[in-house]
Amino acid sequence: MKEYILIVEDEAVLYRRMKKILSKESFEIGPYTPSAEEALERIEQRKPDLVLLDINLQGKLSGIDLGKILYEKYQIPFIYVTDYDNDMFFAKALETHHEQYLVKTKPRLNATELIRAIYTALKRREDKKPGKNDTEKTQKLGITALVNYLDDLKNYAQNELTRKTILFEDIAFFTTDIKYLVANNRDFRKNYIWFLTKDKEIYYLKKSLKSILDELPDYFVRVNDAYIINLKPPVFEGKVNDKTLSVIGEHIKLSNSYKDDFKEKFRRFYSE
Repeated sequence: MKEYILIVEDEAVLYRRMKKILSKESFEIGPYTPSAEEALERIEQRKPDLVLLDINLQGKLSGIDLGKILYEKYQIPFIYVTDYDNDMFFAKALETHHEQYLVKTKPRLNATELIRAIYTALKRREDKKPGKNDTEKTQKLGITALVNYLDDLKNYAQNELTRKTILFEDIAFFTTDIKYLVANNRDFRKNYIWFLTKDKEIYYLKKSLKSILDELPDYFVRVNDAYIINLKPPVFEGKVNDKTLSVIGEHIKLSNSYKDDFKEKFRRFYSE
């Protein structure tokens, strides 16, 4: 069976044109999908092998918004097919890790260019799959953290636990904020971050917030310069207001610099 391709395009005429081109190549084509919201519903029902994606769509979300979700949540390859032929939109699209950026040619779409881009993207997708002799990558369940600072661990007895394995879902937040530590008679040292579990236990990592964010599951999000929080209940309790979040009873500020990232990730997991 040929690959299943979803076309997210608000112009019905262009959708039919692309469907005709791809049908000649024996691809299976999804139904007319003019908005990102409809696309996400269809993806939940059946995951496509590839998405052809316009930037200007019906609904609240743009094609670039959908592109971020396709990459971060679903790991579905996608190709932009758009009218926007300028550096500003290309730069925005580039941040979403698309496979190709095709500009709609008038009066007709370049069928050869489209087909070649699709086959290239599908080949890359196939090449990324683990082979028979490869070890499949497994999703990490947690992290091994220090129970104290490295200098202090040197004084621990040989049978004392110096590092502990913690499930990601049990972590409330990662931070460099010292107020909680001071309130609990703990000191803070440079070049470390610390995190709090849902059971109010404190652990340390000799890392930066920026580096640890790349290792975390999708439900973690940075909300200010000092905090990365877990968005999953029960540790995430909700919003106190638009600028304050509640995580296991701790009120954490949402800064303007990270507000857009937070809102985007929040609406992936929750309806309002």
